Amino acid sequence: MIRSLFSGKKLSDETKQSKSIWIPLGASLSATLGLALFSACGFFIWRRRNVQEDKGQEVRLLDLVMGSVPRGNSSENFDLQNVGRSQEFPSIQLNILQAATNNFCDENKLGQGGFGPVYKGTLADGKEIAVKRLSRTSGQGLLEFKNEVMLIAKLQHRNLVRLLGCCLEKNEKLLVYEFMPNKSLDVFLFGLILQP
Repeated sequence: MIRSLFSGKKLSDETKQSKSIWIPLGASLSATLGLALFSACGFFIWRRRNVQEDKGQEVRLLDLVMGSVPRGNSSENFDLQNVGRSQEFPSIQLNILQAATNNFCDENKLGQGGFGPVYKGTLADGKEIAVKRLSRTSGQGLLEFKNEVMLIAKLQHRNLVRLLGCCLEKNEKLLVYEFMPNKSLDVFLFGLILQP
């Protein structure tokens, strides 16, 4: 009889000890899962808000950059001779740029920069252009695009390639420059460099 009482008491102690381990473990696990769920919800709300802000920024950016220039100008309707003399420049439709660059084919690719690839294009009137396409994987967004547009629109100089227009359609961010054949900027800035 003593033995059964003793063994009963011993089982009771083990049960108490096992409960004392599981209660804090369960509480900490619940708290961790709750925190992870809360963080995930917060991230999705933040992400959704940023996507909505980006869409609003595109409209504000076009209004800011285009000023009083009407949207939707095609290559046939704007005069490239007058572009770049003021800070206003046209918005060029995506389908015009796709046609000019043969849908951004590799044959027309001039190079690759930090902003994205640059393509050579020919408009319907025969004028040659260079189209800089923001890479979707570059990590650069509307802020960088806006900065480049505003900076180049203000810095019109004979030693800089003129910015002719831009395109913000269907998640594409494109800058259209005058095309400079077979020469790099250093040749224009420093003249012909003699080989040793």
